[in-house]
Amino acid sequence: MKKILFGVFISLFFISCAEKAEEKPASDTSAPTAETKKPATEVLDLSEADGVRAGSTAFLKGDIDGMTASFDDNVRYFFSGGDSLIGKQKVKDYYTGRWKLFDSVMYSETILLPIRINESQSPQYATLGKWVLSWNFVHVKYKNGKWVHFWIHTDYHYNDAGKVNTVVQYIDRQPIMEATKGMAK
Repeated sequence: MKKILFGVFISLFFISCAEKAEEKPASDTSAPTAETKKPATEVLDLSEADGVRAGSTAFLKGDIDGMTASFDDNVRYFFSGGDSLIGKQKVKDYYTGRWKLFDSVMYSETILLPIRINESQSPQYATLGKWVLSWNFVHVKYKNGKWVHFWIHTDYHYNDAGKVNTVVQYIDRQPIMEATKGMAK
């Protein structure tokens, strides 16, 4: 009798599992609709970072016009130390001055991450839209013969016109200031 009850119990268990599997709706493989909620942040295709890659390549050649080609005329360029540059011409002037101190600049260990922010955790700092996050290990030789090697992290935000309108750069300027002591600004 126990064997029969056990067999009935097992059979009912498998039958109930099979019925529950049938109740589950099939996964929706259709295209997203207007009602589909986008994720808060999306990782974009690496090709979305081509503008940043082109600007970096131009910078390494001393081509400041090429570096700023994708910048909006009213770009806001912030440094981690709190200072900033407002306007494309101010950015050009600053980096033209920096290149007067360089003998050479190289990047290694470059990482680019294009993302889209659809829902910001901090709207005052992380504007909605496309961002390209960039990390580079920088090797600079100054005209005074001194070398400096450091990591730099830069965030680029693109406006609706496809131009960079905000740049935030995180850099430890202390080794740079030590290496360029006594050099003209």
